[in-house]
Amino acid sequence: MKERRAIIYTRVSSDEQAEKGYSLQYQEEQLRKYCANRDISIVVHYKEDYSAKTFDRPEFNKLMNFCKKNPGEVDLLLFINWSRFGRNAGDSYGIIKQLNKLEIEPQAIEQPLDLKVPENKMMLAFYLASPEVENDRRSINVKSGIYRAKKEGRWTTLAPIGYKNIRTEDGRAMIIPSKQADIVRDAFKKFASGAFGMEELRHKLFEKGLNIERSRFPKMLRNRAYIGKIFVAAYKDEPSYYAKALHEPLISDELFFQVQDILDGRTPSRPTKNTMKEQLPLRGFLECRLCGKNISGSASRGNGGKYFYYHCTCGCNERFRAEETNKSFLEYLKMIKPNAMTLDMNYDVLLDNFNTKTKNDRNELLKIDEEIGRNNQRLQNAQHLMLDAEITANDYKEIKVKILEANDELMRKKANLSSGHEDYREYLKLSAAFIKDMDLIYQKASLSEKQLIIGSVFPEKLTFEKNHFRTKRLNEAVVLMGLNHSDLGQKKSGSSKKKLLATAQVGMTGFEPATSTSRT
Repeated sequence: MKERRAIIYTRVSSDEQAEKGYSLQYQEEQLRKYCANRDISIVVHYKEDYSAKTFDRPEFNKLMNFCKKNPGEVDLLLFINWSRFGRNAGDSYGIIKQLNKLEIEPQAIEQPLDLKVPENKMMLAFYLASPEVENDRRSINVKSGIYRAKKEGRWTTLAPIGYKNIRTEDGRAMIIPSKQADIVRDAFKKFASGAFGMEELRHKLFEKGLNIERSRFPKMLRNRAYIGKIFVAAYKDEPSYYAKALHEPLISDELFFQVQDILDGRTPSRPTKNTMKEQLPLRGFLECRLCGKNISGSASRGNGGKYFYYHCTCGCNERFRAEETNKSFLEYLKMIKPNAMTLDMNYDVLLDNFNTKTKNDRNELLKIDEEIGRNNQRLQNAQHLMLDAEITANDYKEIKVKILEANDELMRKKANLSSGHEDYREYLKLSAAFIKDMDLIYQKASLSEKQLIIGSVFPEKLTFEKNHFRTKRLNEAVVLMGLNHSDLGQKKSGSSKKKLLATAQVGMTGFEPATSTSRT
């Protein structure tokens, strides 16, 4: 009788080895013992630590290539059981057909089948389907477990930057603040200040130890994990929503929504990145008077030197020397700043107005908190109605999504109202000091500080035309500081206040006399 020749194949994945003891060593020992007892010679042994969900496995691919390159050299492909061979019934039948064409018989030594007997194909179908069913059931259980964990507020995946993964005493997944937590807090605070562009801030944080890719940085600033929320994805007929997390928030809701407003363009326009050119501080703040697009800036060489120009990005015939434009802008700051007498007279009036506004805002904050509380109670009531079969589960889910969305909007309003209330007296004092000498402060400032000043004083773009700068809107604080004392003392509300501010920005009563700003 001709000696049969076999390839032995051993496979294990880490979870199977832990659960079932299918170690590679155990499988090899059993297969070699099987071959020795039956006078089967072993041609080659392939082993791998790889999932059997598909047959796209490194070692199994080598095995098939060997069989194709050495026809007639192998009679058997031996493995412990059919789950070592594959965990997808459809793919397994396809590989068996390929092996049959090569006249190689696949065989599981613990589940032997004579496939020449037709009835044994029923058992083969069972052996091949069982691992796939097991995989599917495991996948369902894992997804269900993750979904339940997220609903309970537990973070189950890799911790976001600023947190680290741990296990609680009962073995449950959890995240806690890491050593980078303070850097993440600093990232949100600095970005909310508006003083930094996205890339400039990322580079500064890198110097402090926050190593994050360019594409991931905006995602980090969008991540609600930092305010103690976990995104629960849609599952079966359950809609997606944000659940309250068990982990400690790193920042306040107010700070988070300030950052979202900047990312969503709901705050005054600022450059998307640092110009990195001291000679072009206005780049990103100018718009073309002809087409309305951004004015950029660059350097040109000529007459043995390097000269910087501002110019339209769309090819319009708008081009002016940066050096002269920067000087004109400094003169413009001198022109719009209030005179010292007006500024001193208005300070006390504005302080009183701030006190009144702060009191009104605090009342509004109380109303918002009450509304959030009512919404939470409504959600709890809806849950009771669902449990008592008064409403369906789908009705409850729709109510839940709407209430959570409403609470998100209320939190955004709360963030806007809360911003700066605690230190408004100090802010007003600093603002008055800044406005009094803003041209001098600007002149001595660094590039990033100049950009912060421009963005703060001019919420909208500037145009440079016919000897002077124009803008659609000035910062309200600058305008109020320069109003006539009689106008400032009047109690304005609604449209009348907006009209007063618009008129002030045209006439600029109470401001220093205008100085002509020349254009090159």
